[in-house]
Amino acid sequence: MQKIIVPILTLNNGNKIPQVGYGTYQSKGNELVDGIKYALQAGYTHIDSASCYRNGKDIRVPKREDIFITSKIAPQEQGYENTINACKKILQDLDTTYLDLLLIHWPGSAGNKPNSPENATVRLQTYKALEQLFQEGKIKNIGVSNFLKHHLEHLLQHCKIKPVINQIEVHPLCWDQATVQFCQQQGILIEAYSPIARNDPKLIQNQKMIELSKKYNKTVAQVSLRWAVQKGFIILPKSKTPKYIKENIEIFDFQISQDDMNAIDNLNQNYHTCWDPSTVIY
Repeated sequence: MQKIIVPILTLNNGNKIPQVGYGTYQSKGNELVDGIKYALQAGYTHIDSASCYRNGKDIRVPKREDIFITSKIAPQEQGYENTINACKKILQDLDTTYLDLLLIHWPGSAGNKPNSPENATVRLQTYKALEQLFQEGKIKNIGVSNFLKHHLEHLLQHCKIKPVINQIEVHPLCWDQATVQFCQQQGILIEAYSPIARNDPKLIQNQKMIELSKKYNKTVAQVSLRWAVQKGFIILPKSKTPKYIKENIEIFDFQISQDDMNAIDNLNQNYHTCWDPSTVIY
Protein backbone atom coordinates (compact mmCIF):
# COMPACT_ATOMS: atom_id res chain seq x y z
CA MET A 1 0.00 0.00 0.00
CA GLN A 2 1.29 3.46 -0.91
CA LYS A 3 1.36 5.75 2.11
CA ILE A 4 -0.36 9.12 1.91
CA ILE A 5 1.81 12.05 2.97
CA VAL A 6 -0.14 14.08 5.53
CA PRO A 7 0.58 17.81 6.00
CA ILE A 8 2.27 18.84 9.25
CA LEU A 9 0.96 21.91 11.07
CA THR A 10 2.86 24.11 13.53
CA LEU A 11 1.43 24.72 16.99
CA ASN A 12 1.68 28.08 18.78
CA ASN A 13 4.70 26.80 20.76
CA GLY A 14 6.61 25.77 17.63
CA ASN A 15 5.93 22.04 17.96
CA LYS A 16 4.46 20.07 15.07
CA ILE A 17 1.29 18.00 14.65
CA PRO A 18 0.02 15.88 11.71
CA GLN A 19 -3.16 17.35 10.25
CA VAL A 20 -4.95 13.99 10.18
CA GLY A 21 -5.37 11.79 13.24
CA TYR A 22 -6.86 8.34 13.64
CA GLY A 23 -9.83 8.39 16.02
CA THR A 24 -10.17 5.51 18.49
CA TYR A 25 -13.52 6.24 20.16
CA GLN A 26 -15.54 3.03 20.81
CA SER A 27 -12.71 0.80 19.52
CA LYS A 28 -11.07 -1.83 21.68
CA GLY A 29 -9.20 -5.11 21.57
CA ASN A 30 -8.11 -6.72 18.32
CA GLU A 31 -10.43 -4.44 16.38
CA LEU A 32 -8.42 -1.41 17.55
CA VAL A 33 -5.07 -3.16 17.21
CA ASP A 34 -5.88 -4.05 13.58
CA GLY A 35 -7.31 -0.60 12.88
CA ILE A 36 -4.16 1.16 14.10
CA LYS A 37 -1.95 -1.25 12.15
CA TYR A 38 -3.84 -0.51 8.93
CA ALA A 39 -3.94 3.23 9.64
CA LEU A 40 -0.17 3.35 10.08
CA GLN A 41 0.27 1.49 6.79
CA ALA A 42 -2.01 4.03 5.07
CA GLY A 43 0.02 7.01 6.32
CA TYR A 44 -1.51 8.09 9.64
CA THR A 45 1.10 9.11 12.22
CA HIS A 46 -1.31 10.64 14.75
CA ILE A 47 -3.58 8.72 17.12
CA ASP A 48 -6.34 10.37 19.17
CA SER A 49 -7.43 8.68 22.40
CA ALA A 50 -8.91 9.52 25.79
CA SER A 51 -8.90 7.99 29.24
CA CYS A 52 -12.68 7.47 29.13
CA TYR A 53 -12.34 5.36 25.97
CA ARG A 54 -10.66 2.73 28.18
CA ASN A 55 -8.60 1.39 25.31
CA GLY A 56 -5.10 2.66 26.09
CA LYS A 57 -3.71 -0.84 26.60
CA ASP A 58 -4.71 -1.69 23.02
CA ILE A 59 -2.83 1.25 21.51
CA ARG A 60 0.61 0.02 20.52
CA VAL A 61 2.89 1.51 17.88
CA PRO A 62 6.13 0.11 16.45
CA LYS A 63 8.21 3.30 16.86
CA ARG A 64 6.86 5.58 19.58
CA GLU A 65 8.92 8.58 18.48
CA ASP A 66 7.32 8.50 15.02
CA ILE A 67 3.72 8.67 16.28
CA PHE A 68 1.86 11.63 17.78
CA ILE A 69 -0.41 10.36 20.59
CA THR A 70 -3.16 12.40 22.25
CA SER A 71 -5.20 11.60 25.36
CA LYS A 72 -7.73 13.48 27.46
CA ILE A 73 -8.64 14.04 31.10
CA ALA A 74 -12.25 12.96 31.71
CA PRO A 75 -14.75 15.06 33.71
CA GLN A 76 -14.50 12.70 36.68
CA GLU A 77 -10.70 13.02 36.65
CA GLN A 78 -10.61 16.80 36.90
CA GLY A 79 -8.94 18.67 39.76
CA TYR A 80 -5.21 19.12 40.36
CA GLU A 81 -4.29 15.86 42.12
CA ASN A 82 -6.84 13.83 40.17
CA THR A 83 -5.32 15.02 36.91
CA ILE A 84 -1.78 14.17 37.99
CA ASN A 85 -2.92 10.66 38.93
CA ALA A 86 -5.00 10.27 35.76
CA CYS A 87 -2.03 11.18 33.59
CA LYS A 88 0.10 8.62 35.40
CA LYS A 89 -2.46 5.91 34.62
CA ILE A 90 -2.76 7.02 30.99
CA LEU A 91 1.01 6.71 30.57
CA GLN A 92 0.96 3.27 32.18
CA ASP A 93 -1.87 2.04 29.96
CA LEU A 94 -0.18 3.34 26.83
CA ASP A 95 3.18 1.96 27.99
CA THR A 96 4.93 5.25 27.24
CA THR A 97 6.93 7.83 29.18
CA TYR A 98 5.27 10.85 27.59
CA LEU A 99 2.21 12.10 25.71
CA ASP A 100 2.44 14.35 22.69
CA LEU A 101 -0.78 16.09 23.71
CA LEU A 102 -3.07 16.00 26.74
CA LEU A 103 -6.42 17.79 26.74
CA ILE A 104 -9.15 18.62 29.25
CA HIS A 105 -11.96 16.58 27.69
CA TRP A 106 -14.91 18.74 28.77
CA PRO A 107 -15.38 22.22 30.31
CA GLY A 108 -17.61 20.77 33.03
CA SER A 109 -16.50 18.50 35.86
CA ALA A 110 -18.18 15.48 37.41
CA GLY A 111 -20.32 16.27 40.46
CA ASN A 112 -21.10 19.81 39.34
CA LYS A 113 -24.24 20.86 37.50
CA PRO A 114 -23.71 22.55 34.10
CA ASN A 115 -24.77 25.92 35.54
CA SER A 116 -22.42 25.72 38.54
CA PRO A 117 -19.59 28.30 38.74
CA GLU A 118 -17.54 25.54 40.37
CA ASN A 119 -16.88 24.13 36.89
CA ALA A 120 -14.66 27.11 36.08
CA THR A 121 -12.72 26.69 39.35
CA VAL A 122 -12.08 22.98 38.80
CA ARG A 123 -11.10 23.64 35.16
CA LEU A 124 -8.35 25.98 36.29
CA GLN A 125 -7.05 23.43 38.81
CA THR A 126 -7.02 20.79 36.09
CA TYR A 127 -5.20 23.03 33.65
CA LYS A 128 -2.66 23.96 36.34
CA ALA A 129 -1.88 20.24 36.61
CA LEU A 130 -1.41 20.06 32.84
CA GLU A 131 1.05 22.95 33.05
CA GLN A 132 2.96 21.11 35.78
CA LEU A 133 3.07 17.89 33.74
CA PHE A 134 4.29 19.91 30.76
CA GLN A 135 7.09 21.42 32.85
CA GLU A 136 8.08 17.91 33.95
CA GLY A 137 8.29 16.74 30.34
CA LYS A 138 5.53 14.16 30.67
CA ILE A 139 3.42 16.06 28.15
CA LYS A 140 4.83 17.76 25.06
CA ASN A 141 1.74 19.92 24.44
CA ILE A 142 -1.39 20.84 26.39
CA GLY A 143 -4.84 21.92 25.32
CA VAL A 144 -8.58 21.61 25.75
CA SER A 145 -11.59 19.95 24.18
CA ASN A 146 -15.19 21.11 23.81
CA PHE A 147 -14.33 24.60 25.07
CA LEU A 148 -16.37 27.46 23.65
CA LYS A 149 -15.21 31.06 23.42
CA HIS A 150 -16.28 32.02 26.95
CA HIS A 151 -14.58 28.95 28.46
CA LEU A 152 -11.36 29.86 26.65
CA GLU A 153 -11.53 33.53 27.62
CA HIS A 154 -11.72 32.56 31.28
CA LEU A 155 -8.85 30.09 30.95
CA LEU A 156 -6.59 32.54 29.13
CA GLN A 157 -7.04 35.09 31.92
CA HIS A 158 -5.48 32.67 34.42
CA CYS A 159 -3.18 30.20 32.64
CA LYS A 160 0.59 30.50 32.25
CA ILE A 161 0.82 28.37 29.12
CA LYS A 162 -1.58 29.00 26.26
CA PRO A 163 -3.38 25.87 25.00
CA VAL A 164 -2.17 24.75 21.58
CA ILE A 165 -5.38 22.90 20.61
CA ASN A 166 -9.13 23.13 21.09
CA GLN A 167 -10.76 19.86 19.98
CA ILE A 168 -14.42 20.42 19.16
CA GLU A 169 -17.14 18.81 17.06
CA VAL A 170 -16.73 20.17 13.55
CA HIS A 171 -18.39 19.13 10.30
CA PRO A 172 -20.33 21.05 7.63
CA LEU A 173 -23.51 21.02 9.74
CA CYS A 174 -21.78 22.05 12.96
CA TRP A 175 -18.99 24.54 13.45
CA ASP A 176 -19.11 27.24 16.10
CA GLN A 177 -17.91 30.26 14.15
CA ALA A 178 -17.37 32.45 17.23
CA THR A 179 -15.17 29.81 18.86
CA VAL A 180 -13.30 29.06 15.63
CA GLN A 181 -12.61 32.74 15.01
CA PHE A 182 -11.47 33.30 18.61
CA CYS A 183 -9.11 30.33 18.46
CA GLN A 184 -7.64 31.53 15.19
CA GLN A 185 -7.06 34.98 16.69
CA GLN A 186 -5.30 33.36 19.66
CA GLY A 187 -3.21 30.96 17.57
CA ILE A 188 -5.03 27.93 18.99
CA LEU A 189 -5.52 25.24 16.35
CA ILE A 190 -8.92 23.61 15.93
CA GLU A 191 -9.12 19.84 16.00
CA ALA A 192 -12.30 18.52 14.40
CA TYR A 193 -13.77 15.44 16.02
CA SER A 194 -16.72 13.68 14.34
CA PRO A 195 -15.68 15.44 11.11
CA ILE A 196 -18.16 13.40 9.08
CA ALA A 197 -20.91 13.71 11.72
CA ARG A 198 -20.72 10.01 12.56
CA ASN A 199 -22.15 9.31 9.10
CA ASP A 200 -25.39 10.99 10.12
CA PRO A 201 -27.92 10.93 7.24
CA LYS A 202 -28.43 14.67 7.64
CA LEU A 203 -24.89 15.11 6.30
CA ILE A 204 -24.39 12.03 4.13
CA GLN A 205 -27.73 12.53 2.34
CA ASN A 206 -27.51 16.33 2.16
CA GLN A 207 -28.27 17.29 -1.43
CA LYS A 208 -25.59 19.98 -1.66
CA MET A 209 -22.97 17.57 -0.33
CA ILE A 210 -24.09 14.89 -2.80
CA GLU A 211 -23.85 17.45 -5.62
CA LEU A 212 -20.28 18.34 -4.60
CA SER A 213 -19.43 14.67 -4.18
CA LYS A 214 -20.31 14.07 -7.81
CA LYS A 215 -18.53 17.23 -8.97
CA TYR A 216 -15.22 16.28 -7.33
CA ASN A 217 -15.61 12.51 -7.83
CA LYS A 218 -15.19 11.94 -4.10
CA THR A 219 -17.46 10.62 -1.38
CA VAL A 220 -19.49 12.99 0.79
CA ALA A 221 -17.21 12.01 3.67
CA GLN A 222 -14.11 12.95 1.68
CA VAL A 223 -15.61 16.30 0.67
CA SER A 224 -16.43 17.00 4.33
CA LEU A 225 -12.90 16.12 5.42
CA ARG A 226 -11.33 18.17 2.63
CA TRP A 227 -13.48 21.18 3.58
CA ALA A 228 -12.17 20.98 7.16
CA VAL A 229 -8.57 20.59 6.02
CA GLN A 230 -8.83 23.61 3.74
CA LYS A 231 -10.13 25.65 6.68
CA GLY A 232 -6.91 24.79 8.49
CA PHE A 233 -8.44 22.34 10.95
CA ILE A 234 -6.88 19.10 12.15
CA ILE A 235 -9.27 16.23 11.43
CA LEU A 236 -9.86 13.06 13.45
CA PRO A 237 -11.88 10.67 11.30
CA LYS A 238 -12.71 7.30 12.83
CA SER A 239 -13.36 3.98 11.12
CA LYS A 240 -12.85 0.30 11.84
CA THR A 241 -13.02 -0.65 8.16
CA PRO A 242 -9.79 -0.71 6.08
CA LYS A 243 -11.56 0.71 3.01
CA TYR A 244 -12.77 3.78 4.90
CA ILE A 245 -9.59 4.21 6.94
CA LYS A 246 -7.81 4.56 3.59
CA GLU A 247 -10.48 6.77 1.99
CA ASN A 248 -10.43 9.16 4.96
CA ILE A 249 -6.82 10.01 4.24
CA GLU A 250 -7.16 10.18 0.44
CA ILE A 251 -8.18 13.83 0.45
CA PHE A 252 -5.02 15.61 -0.63
CA ASP A 253 -5.39 15.10 -4.38
CA PHE A 254 -8.18 17.63 -4.96
CA GLN A 255 -9.08 21.21 -4.07
CA ILE A 256 -12.53 22.57 -3.27
CA SER A 257 -13.16 25.93 -4.95
CA GLN A 258 -13.77 29.00 -2.81
CA ASP A 259 -17.39 29.24 -4.01
CA ASP A 260 -17.99 25.64 -2.98
CA MET A 261 -16.23 26.21 0.35
CA ASN A 262 -18.63 29.09 0.97
CA ALA A 263 -21.59 26.89 0.05
CA ILE A 264 -20.48 24.24 2.56
CA ASP A 265 -19.94 26.93 5.19
CA ASN A 266 -23.57 27.96 4.75
CA LEU A 267 -24.81 24.47 5.65
CA ASN A 268 -23.96 25.13 9.31
CA GLN A 269 -26.94 24.64 11.62
CA ASN A 270 -25.18 23.91 14.95
CA TYR A 271 -26.22 20.27 14.59
CA HIS A 272 -24.38 18.27 17.25
CA THR A 273 -24.05 14.50 16.99
CA CYS A 274 -22.15 14.43 20.29
CA TRP A 275 -22.02 16.66 23.38
CA ASP A 276 -23.15 20.28 23.22
CA PRO A 277 -20.72 22.30 25.40
CA SER A 278 -23.03 25.32 25.44
CA THR A 279 -24.80 23.56 28.34
CA VAL A 280 -21.76 24.40 30.53
CA ILE A 281 -22.58 28.00 31.29
CA TYR A 282 -19.52 28.98 33.34
